[in-house]
Amino acid sequence: MQALHFGAGNIGRGFVGKTLSQSGFNVIFSDVNQEIVDAINRNKEYSVQIISATTKNIVDVKRVSAINSNDSNIIKIISIVDLITTAVGPRVLDKIALVIMRGIKLKIKNKSIKPLNIIACENKIQASSFLKQEVLKKLPIKYHDYLNEYIGFIDCSIDTIIPLVNKKDYLFLVAEDFKEWIVNASQFKGRIPKIIDMKLSNNLNAFVERKLFTLNTGHAIAAYLGLIKKYKTIQEAISDEKIGFIVRSAMEESGSVLIKRYKFNKNDHLSYIKKIFSRFKNPFLSDNLERIARNPLQKLGKEERLIKPLLGTIKYQLPYSNLVKGIASAFFYQNLNDLESIQIASLIKKQGLKKTLIKICNLCENSEEVNSIILEYNSILKNS
Repeated sequence: MQALHFGAGNIGRGFVGKTLSQSGFNVIFSDVNQEIVDAINRNKEYSVQIISATTKNIVDVKRVSAINSNDSNIIKIISIVDLITTAVGPRVLDKIALVIMRGIKLKIKNKSIKPLNIIACENKIQASSFLKQEVLKKLPIKYHDYLNEYIGFIDCSIDTIIPLVNKKDYLFLVAEDFKEWIVNASQFKGRIPKIIDMKLSNNLNAFVERKLFTLNTGHAIAAYLGLIKKYKTIQEAISDEKIGFIVRSAMEESGSVLIKRYKFNKNDHLSYIKKIFSRFKNPFLSDNLERIARNPLQKLGKEERLIKPLLGTIKYQLPYSNLVKGIASAFFYQNLNDLESIQIASLIKKQGLKKTLIKICNLCENSEEVNSIILEYNSILKNS
């Protein structure tokens, strides 16, 4: 069994690639970073240190190779592999779609009827379905029937924390022992591959939003609030009593939406929040706040981790004061090395916060939530 994985970064190597290798796949990584490609091909393996609250152990990941994403030979690989996965970031999926389309065309030319399943492991709701639509846009209509019959695009929810580590050997990774990979069982073509730790579900949206509204919401708010106070890591931010309270409360506010929408058991979900919060506090998983905060335009989208739970609280008439604090801090975030941060700051300077809010988050102009965010932003501005 062969798998092609786009994105040889932390999640790609530290979770997806590792899991596929442990499941018996020969894993081919595709990445634009030639240094990583060369290192993988030179070593044919890499190591991941798995850390819990009390223990550490090393896992050696073997049966791996790599190819540059711009290498034309990747088209042939796509046409013959059994599985394709991605962990590149949602904004890169349209570029990958073009490469996948070309591989599918070669697969058709070779008259292959072997099913191919594609799982986009991204922080985006229904990322694989989005990728499918991007591929269909590029694939000639006469091949659409083939794609619908033999190519599966499987939506998933993936949850683990793999921080950056400052080591000379950049193939070495540190990962937490907590991991969750839930997939939509109905979207596979052919036989469902046996992948360790991968759970099949017929109610994926609930799990996708649970992760997005809890881990991603809490992570982002901790980062933006922490950076205001000049903290460097997630542990420093969470250890600040005031920030910790806001983050925990914001996750409970977003959790109240999930409880209402999906009929989650309240005590079970509060236990899930507690588990996520304890993962943030793990000193062995020191994650950089600037890494977590990057790409604020994406994080402030209407379907994303900050605005979507806020809209849920409004729909169900639930409290949202701590979510608003997180959103306001995201608009306050400024980083000269982050183009999206610069874009937001430029928009605020040119047209003011209110118009910027409405444009980026697609919120109603004279709504209570817009006024609440503006008040909180001005409070941050005054006290910073």
